[in-house]
Amino acid sequence: MSDMTIVAKLLDDFGDNWHWVILHDVEPRSEQQFWASHIDTACGVILDEGGSVAELVDTGAPAEPDCPLCLSGVSPSGNAAVQVAEEIMEEAQHAPIS
Repeated sequence: MSDMTIVAKLLDDFGDNWHWVILHDVEPRSEQQFWASHIDTACGVILDEGGSVAELVDTGAPAEPDCPLCLSGVSPSGNAAVQVAEEIMEEAQHAPIS
């Protein structure tokens, strides 16, 4: 099984940013429906952890997301929020104490 990465908006926040949405361990059910073991975004939003069928609907998504964390340079299969936090901690460790 493989992952599928798409650009999408979160259903409960449709007016917000476009995100990299990762469907993990995808199995096609039909042309527009895919079962995934879990679904999350590159910026760390967990959408489903228990396995579900996602129906893909054409909403006119752009080729790239506009979520700043999704665009932070992290691979769409990574957890951007964790990586950003780690980078902040690394910088803080090297900052001079005043």
